[in-house]
Amino acid sequence: MTPVPVPPAPSSDDFRPLAHVRVLDFTRVLAGPYATMSLAELGADVIKVEMPGSGDETRAWGPPFVGDSSAYFHAVNRGKRSIAIDLTTAEGRRTVDRLLATADVVVENFRPGVAERLGLAADEVMAAHPRLVYASITGFGRTGPLASDAGTEVIVEAASGLMSVTGVPGGEPVRFGVAMVDLATGLTMINGVLAALLERGRTGRGRRVDVSLYATAVSALGTVIASSSAGGGAPRPWGSAHPSIVPYRAFRAGDGHVVLGATNDAMFQRLVTALDLAATSEAVQWRTNADRVTDRDRVELVVQEAVGRLTVEEVVARLRRHGVLVAAVLDPDQAARSEQARALGLTTEHDGVVMTRGPLAAGGADRLGPAPALGQHTDEILAELEAEPAREHGRDDYQEVAR
Repeated sequence: MTPVPVPPAPSSDDFRPLAHVRVLDFTRVLAGPYATMSLAELGADVIKVEMPGSGDETRAWGPPFVGDSSAYFHAVNRGKRSIAIDLTTAEGRRTVDRLLATADVVVENFRPGVAERLGLAADEVMAAHPRLVYASITGFGRTGPLASDAGTEVIVEAASGLMSVTGVPGGEPVRFGVAMVDLATGLTMINGVLAALLERGRTGRGRRVDVSLYATAVSALGTVIASSSAGGGAPRPWGSAHPSIVPYRAFRAGDGHVVLGATNDAMFQRLVTALDLAATSEAVQWRTNADRVTDRDRVELVVQEAVGRLTVEEVVARLRRHGVLVAAVLDPDQAARSEQARALGLTTEHDGVVMTRGPLAAGGADRLGPAPALGQHTDEILAELEAEPAREHGRDDYQEVAR
């Protein structure tokens, strides 16, 4: 029997598993655009549908600007094509219908009720195009007393309880430094879309995928909620510290801050050696993590006194040499330009502006161009529709998978 030849392993530059998938992107701001840009990094043809004259409102979220759009907009819309369509007109609706016939995935994050008013309700669209995967991102989900409310990142952080455990003890409520709920919701949406595409390969039918910022935030609080309900006390902010591990937080060195941690008892003994704490009278009493959590204030004071006598570089060198968790606290620019970020290919530059790349795309060729100008590809996309007016995008690939 003649063996079947095995094709050569693809390089990281070839990682385009969604190369035959078309995504219609009706999203704006962050969660949706970040998700669809991530799909573009995986090879999808992402068509961003925008209102003529204004487009995604984050285009105006500056300064700083890159060309005519904000740096914020460019950070999460690279690699897409933009078509300007007035969704409130009959002509615009006809154009959208023609695009839907060529698409595999629709992603929208309209305010509650808007998709229905525009004739883009999920049930209506999927009845006409049953192979579509229709993904919706909302603030609070489609059911419940808050379903009709608009939910932005900071509103959801407050309503979910997340803000109450962020910040420093005794301080005011603090939002995340970046919109982590938006980003995590976008990643959740990607998981749902990819799973639905796999299912479509078996069944030939698409599926609706619903994700919300609120569900993402509450889910992310899983360890906090479990600990509290198990008798761990009311959740509260811990700053950079950990409620169940000591030491595990930021400390001030002579010329900056470091984060260090001992996640087990053996590592704590190595920390004692690295920082010359063996002579400390209490050190012998801190054999277990439970002992250290009980005596948190004294443990952290002793570690702070030792760290404060050293520079950041000295602390990092000592603890790394002894196998203790440690990192200097860098600002985002320092991290983006670090040797580690460069080694992993995590950033790229467009016209001198540093842009980050998704973890799956990092290390390969930078296939994503800059974010598009508003309506930049309108004529190009309309010409494609004239050439292939009723093509079901990706059909052959997924039927092949099904076989």
